[in-house]
Amino acid sequence: MTMSYQYMQMGISAVQAGSLEEGARLLRLAIRSAELSNQLRAIAYMWLAETITDPQQKRATYQEALNADPANEDIRRRVSQYLASTLPPPPAIPPEMPLQGSTPPPPPSQPLGYTSGYGYNYAQSQSPAPQPMQSRPQPHSVQTSGSTGTVMDYVVTVIGGPNGTGTGFFPTAQPIIATTRYVVGGAERLTIELSPGRQMYGTVVRTFSDYDLALVRVDAVPPSMLPIIPMPRLPDEAIFHLISYNGQAVRGTHRPTKRVMAAHWIPTDLTTLPDSGGNPMFDERNYLVGMMTRNTSRSSSHFFGVYITLIRQCIDAYLHEVSSARVIYCAQCGSNSKAAGAGFFYCEVCGSLMPAFAQAARYPIPQAEGYYNPGHGVRCTNCQSTVGFHQGKCLRCGQTPQVQV
Repeated sequence: MTMSYQYMQMGISAVQAGSLEEGARLLRLAIRSAELSNQLRAIAYMWLAETITDPQQKRATYQEALNADPANEDIRRRVSQYLASTLPPPPAIPPEMPLQGSTPPPPPSQPLGYTSGYGYNYAQSQSPAPQPMQSRPQPHSVQTSGSTGTVMDYVVTVIGGPNGTGTGFFPTAQPIIATTRYVVGGAERLTIELSPGRQMYGTVVRTFSDYDLALVRVDAVPPSMLPIIPMPRLPDEAIFHLISYNGQAVRGTHRPTKRVMAAHWIPTDLTTLPDSGGNPMFDERNYLVGMMTRNTSRSSSHFFGVYITLIRQCIDAYLHEVSSARVIYCAQCGSNSKAAGAGFFYCEVCGSLMPAFAQAARYPIPQAEGYYNPGHGVRCTNCQSTVGFHQGKCLRCGQTPQVQV
């Protein structure tokens, strides 16, 4: 019996006994473990939802259960009943908006998605409370129904990156913008335009180069959350629209491919983009599908999108990182360095020197050894690392070790 399964059992027992806080803590521990099967993870999410009173977080947690085990009919039925009773209608794109030769059908009478977000309640940063965003007027705004305003209330302009202006958007209710690593490059601070004339600085807090995904923290939150696609995959040849920061909508299709690829990728037929990427993607029913990236394959120039589910998982991972230890963002590899957060000189993931210590006198620190994955090889006399050498230089610090006599 694995520890994650024991955590799940103890969490369920605590919830049944009325100890909701302790039950939620144990269930979250179980969910975070990679040892838990998708079927058990779905059950854990269902029980975790019973400990949550906030409607948005409860909806998100129910949807996580469905994403973990979409074949479970009982979970699907219970989630659908709850979502149908609480969800606002999905966003609609009006017929007058130009979509490059195609007008999407009207929105369905019954929503199939849910308001995105996630069930974890991590401690927030000590920075001032983010302020609600103001509506961004556009000549061709994509309208949403109810009190959620327009889609452009969730889309921002990312200015100051090395590859030109890009698009970003709020994938959850957190003050975190998703865009592409291509947009932010190695920058740590960018200008974010929430609406014409309303600009603020955004801080890059995490990037995932494998997905061309970057997370930027700002002091603003969206008015609510966009409903996301309820299906685990977008069907082949399904039509989608991506939205640029200037309100331009581009039509594309899900490109069928015989290649075996990870489920979080969305192969598209697009070979050009209106900007540097980071555009939110919506299906024909106007549910948020994912984000357009600059990733291409070796044999094709078609761009790939990345699913909203993976983006939310990356945000969740970032929030867990910053809540569990002091970390500092490494612009070289995009990770959050615990070693740098503890006051040591190098990123333990990529080995680069952290900018904060560029002018500092560096010397071996025995206490840092545990951060740098020590092995049983020869120890570098400069940084005390045992990761190895190439052409006489340490793979950790890049220096030629001194010969000890």
